[in-house]
Amino acid sequence: MTLVRAPDTVELLEALAQHLTNLGLARWDPNLTTYPAGALPVVFFGQLRDKPDNAIFINVYNDDRSKDEATPDYYVQIRFRAAGLDVRAVERMADTVFRAIDDTLHERSNTVWAGVNILSCRRHIRGPAALEASNRYTRPDSYTITTNPS
Repeated sequence: MTLVRAPDTVELLEALAQHLTNLGLARWDPNLTTYPAGALPVVFFGQLRDKPDNAIFINVYNDDRSKDEATPDYYVQIRFRAAGLDVRAVERMADTVFRAIDDTLHERSNTVWAGVNILSCRRHIRGPAALEASNRYTRPDSYTITTNPS
């Protein structure tokens, strides 16, 4: 079922997580809190968790309805983390997601993610990769996701 209104924060987060799962880029199940080992990163919301090593953390940090109440811009940070000391692992993870969801690359608009109408999704910040104290690389990218309830 497709929403006929702007999604709330949880609906958008879950739609993005499900979209990444449907694309085969990540694992997310709303009924699980721990995941078995696997090659794909696990999607979480909120704070960074220690395990698993390969993970994607999604947070909405702004919901801007100043242009149009019905088609808000959501500012979303997607933080990627990869195991090991090879920075290329986290770069590949983040770049693969970018190629899959950024509409500018595909010259498209009006897609549906798990029942949420997406007018556009564009990365506006490509963050730097950084080594954590636990010897894993992370990279935060920020996206502007505009929804369209019609």
